[in-house]
Amino acid sequence: MKFTIQRNHLLKPLQLVNGVVERRQTLPILGNVLLSTNDNQLHLTGTDLEVELSGQASLENLSNPEQVTVPARKLFDICRALPDESNINFHFEHHKLYLQAGNSRFSLMTMPALEFPKVKDAPDGIRFQLNTAAFKALIDRTQFAMAQQDVRYYLNGSLWEISGDTLSVVATDGHRLACCKIPLKEGQPIDSAKVIVPRKAIIEIGKLLQDDVETIFVVISANSISVTCNDFVLTSKLIDGRYPDYQNVIPKGGQNKLVIDRDLLKPILARVAILSNEKYKGVRLSLQPGGLKVTANNPEHEEAEENIMVDYTGDPIEIGVNVTYLIDVLNTSPKGSMVFTLTNSDKGVIVEHENDEIDVLNVIMPMRL
Repeated sequence: MKFTIQRNHLLKPLQLVNGVVERRQTLPILGNVLLSTNDNQLHLTGTDLEVELSGQASLENLSNPEQVTVPARKLFDICRALPDESNINFHFEHHKLYLQAGNSRFSLMTMPALEFPKVKDAPDGIRFQLNTAAFKALIDRTQFAMAQQDVRYYLNGSLWEISGDTLSVVATDGHRLACCKIPLKEGQPIDSAKVIVPRKAIIEIGKLLQDDVETIFVVISANSISVTCNDFVLTSKLIDGRYPDYQNVIPKGGQNKLVIDRDLLKPILARVAILSNEKYKGVRLSLQPGGLKVTANNPEHEEAEENIMVDYTGDPIEIGVNVTYLIDVLNTSPKGSMVFTLTNSDKGVIVEHENDEIDVLNVIMPMRL
């Protein structure tokens, strides 16, 4: 196998594929990326046995098409360190892959391509298309609420619910919830389905979405999901479990509403949070008609307080919330006014954008301070 490829053509697909490769793996070959060549295209594949990502890049002067695996991290570090406009010559011979760019030469040990595992994906399943910009907003505004390494394994991902011509994505870690809905492209009515997509797959899908790509293609089968964006295909196993009924978490009938500009509230929360408990990050929101007081204290008996005039109509309420969760919502929301809907100090706070372009709802559960 011999070919030449521009460094800039190789770097991006190699970086994306490298993202799914586990640095600490039980099988040595899982630290490798599979390289295969045909029709003046270089195909790159990485996997951790749960998530697989394949991409491609254009190459030149191909001879003897072949497949081989090489250490993913080392190949990426070499390419990243080379000058921007470099042309890299690849040559595979005697179980080694040789790279040459200008005066730089490298050789990498390889492993047989036949040993490289593949994530099995079913060809049949529910197929639909999504607008890339809307789908990127959906991922960005829900993924922060997913759990990380929770013993309730079904929370370490997000629920994808297809009904009619709408995709709903829900993420929760048990303390907060984010729910977002977007239409399927061109109003495609399809069979309803509910699946749980793993956290790692969600994060890697977010990296794939490009502003210059209008449409992404999704296939959901009984055990896997496949997302195609331009020259990249991500395939992931699904989480086998029952997602909690998130509708029961959303408070109903709240009549107390606070309207406040996102960019006004964020710095207030950031300042008060400095003296919150380092472990629990709790702040108290005290509301009365026309006014909001934000306070925090810590075990060292230090206190922070800030008062502001606001647009609030409702009963006087005091509620404790995790300030990090609240800032996460504000950071992923567009500029403009946020609407907080409260029932009482024991029910979750609903946070929404007043004039959102997509249907997004956040719930932050109260905490005792």
